[in-house]
Amino acid sequence: MKITPTNYTVADYCQAMTRKEIIVNRDYQRSDKVWPPAARSFFIESILLEYPIPKLSLYQVTDVRSKKTHKEIVDGQQRSQTIFDFFKNKLRLSKACEIEEAAGKLYSELDEKYQHAFLDYSISVDLFVSATPKEIRETFRRINSYTVPLNPEEKRHSIYQGDFKWYIYNLSKRYDQSLLNIGVFPEKRLIRMADAKLFSEIIHTLLNGFTTSVSTLLDNLYKKYDSSFPDEKAIDYRINQAMDIIFDLEEIHKGPLMKPFNIYTLILAIIHSKKPVEKITSIYKPKEDYMYDRNVVISNLTSLADSLEYPDKPSQKFKEFVQANLSKTNGAPARKIRFKFFCRALEPNLI
Repeated sequence: MKITPTNYTVADYCQAMTRKEIIVNRDYQRSDKVWPPAARSFFIESILLEYPIPKLSLYQVTDVRSKKTHKEIVDGQQRSQTIFDFFKNKLRLSKACEIEEAAGKLYSELDEKYQHAFLDYSISVDLFVSATPKEIRETFRRINSYTVPLNPEEKRHSIYQGDFKWYIYNLSKRYDQSLLNIGVFPEKRLIRMADAKLFSEIIHTLLNGFTTSVSTLLDNLYKKYDSSFPDEKAIDYRINQAMDIIFDLEEIHKGPLMKPFNIYTLILAIIHSKKPVEKITSIYKPKEDYMYDRNVVISNLTSLADSLEYPDKPSQKFKEFVQANLSKTNGAPARKIRFKFFCRALEPNLI
């Protein structure tokens, strides 16, 4: 078996597909699911912005009678079809496209600079030559054997392509650098989508109340709102409000309150204090005339952070809070305890 790395421009690749020199073989299709419009648009957007895309794999087949060859798409059929459809003016970009000049447009409606960017984009291809189907199958089995397994967040974002997934994607993208800067996540955890999990769990709690962190609950959340997410604008506004306050509280950045399990409950406490959330009001009822006072909040949150410096000898006042930081931190009981302490910390004279 011989594998030859090669490159095509999008223009050359699509012309070859037009001439049936590159064809789809459904036997290699790993899933019957078709990418929804949002996913297809995002993929083309990545090309227009010149981000790398996963390489494609083609299998070169020679007909000894006609002495002609063609290439079958072994890996990358959805990507190939998306590129070809946009090339053929059969795919319109989303109105939410990051490139404002391209939003909502077909290929023929793009400015020339984006048409050139699309046509000239280089597609990396592994070309299987003199290979049998068994050898191709074994190649992908071996690749999958030493590829790092997807974590639950990565799996969700590969399975679901609807409104909720794309909202979480954009929300995470908006705040990833800031979460790194204030010490919530290191780079390696952001790469593995820890921020997507954080925001998904916050939204799950806003809609359903506190639960113990379980992957299946978030799976169900993505599934339920895959076709539409009607609460997006309201929730987005409330999360943005909370994040603005947290970024302003520089004194507690990079400290123990910035651990993911604490930032989760602190964000919820700020949202709840601004406007009570029905599903969690039974745990803590904030003051009706709540007014945010930064000096009070910093003083109280600093006291909570200080209590975590010596967890073996906590003061009686903060003993329960410290314990909720030491074990089963993503369990519902610990989450509720931390939430109550953070809610009190946002109000004067309660800590």
